[in-house]
Amino acid sequence: MGRNFQVLLVDPDVDHRSQLKQLLGALSVAVVGEAAYGVEASRLAAELQPEVVIVHMEEPLALALRTLEVVQRCAPRATPIAVSRRTDAHTVQRAMLAGARGFVVTPTSVDLLDRTLQTARARHVDVMRRAASPAGVEHDLVAGTVITVFGPKGGVGKTTLSTNLAVALAQRTRARVALVDADAYFGDVAITMGIEAERTLPDLLEAIEAGQEVDVASYLTRHPSGVYVLPARHSRAMSAAPDPEAIASLLRRLAASFDFLIVDTPGTFGPQVAAALDESTTALLVTSADMASVKDARMSLEALRGEGFDRDRLKLVVNHATNANSVTDDDLARTVDYEVFWTFPHDREVPQSTQRGEPLVLWQPRARMAVQVDALAAHIGGAPVEVERSGSVFGLFRRR
Repeated sequence: MGRNFQVLLVDPDVDHRSQLKQLLGALSVAVVGEAAYGVEASRLAAELQPEVVIVHMEEPLALALRTLEVVQRCAPRATPIAVSRRTDAHTVQRAMLAGARGFVVTPTSVDLLDRTLQTARARHVDVMRRAASPAGVEHDLVAGTVITVFGPKGGVGKTTLSTNLAVALAQRTRARVALVDADAYFGDVAITMGIEAERTLPDLLEAIEAGQEVDVASYLTRHPSGVYVLPARHSRAMSAAPDPEAIASLLRRLAASFDFLIVDTPGTFGPQVAAALDESTTALLVTSADMASVKDARMSLEALRGEGFDRDRLKLVVNHATNANSVTDDDLARTVDYEVFWTFPHDREVPQSTQRGEPLVLWQPRARMAVQVDALAAHIGGAPVEVERSGSVFGLFRRR
């Protein structure tokens, strides 16, 4: 290469990152930083101000695309380049629309990577020169991954998934994880986690509404797993339902401080749920396999698609809460006209875990549902996931 570019490598897949570093090591390139998606990437981009940012485009694609967009705001003079094992036109198009100046399909050769880096950097420098961008651009340090868990009705396992996923993410990564119970007065996150909290979500929102300067962190309760929890209120009189914009504003504040923010929502589709969905990086729509739940899931999907909700952000999750039905995921996907993203089998340990007030991934980590929640956490965190496919809906693990 013509000169020693400073590169920030954003890739949560350790093996893939190692392969890229070997290729870059053969060039006159200095890898000045490495990061996973989200807050870590945005902070390093702002701190290091690299000349090139290479972002791995992989599932969950919405997280990768959002990171690609955010690092450009944090380091506007850096040349963004996307790399991916994916060769489909959809991924390439989305990456370029998100601002990538080049796209490299991996595995690749040193020469091809070199040409892409040089061409993309030269093009970007020329654009910056012509635009005469002013110095001293302020950096928007946002980008924690917000995962909203929702469903059109109660009893489908939202809280079980939310609490176990938060714990699994905290265990799987070194990231900061927060869990918000957005069902302000009837949520069961605290019970499921086995914690008692002096301060709750309504307390925090009331303090903010009263114009007080609040330390949001002081309202969070730290679970032994490392997850920071903002629970519902189970005592004292109920006040009005939280203002949706207040919920959205709070989630944005938390997303600026935590790498992963899990939002457990009420069992009815209302304004608070809509606000959480608007702020989410990924939305997990949870349904059970009974026909009433499937019907409600179909209606929710149709409504969200009608509102233009990004398909890459919206994932359908099937929880086989009982073993009393024979509906397969393929049947369900055809009925709702939407691909099933993740499946959880019936597990008799789940009710016992709830009664104990201990998330299943801690109490019985080898239980069938615990294994799959852990695999989902690995997938979201960017780790390789081994998938065992089975003809039965109650197979050990299936990721669609």
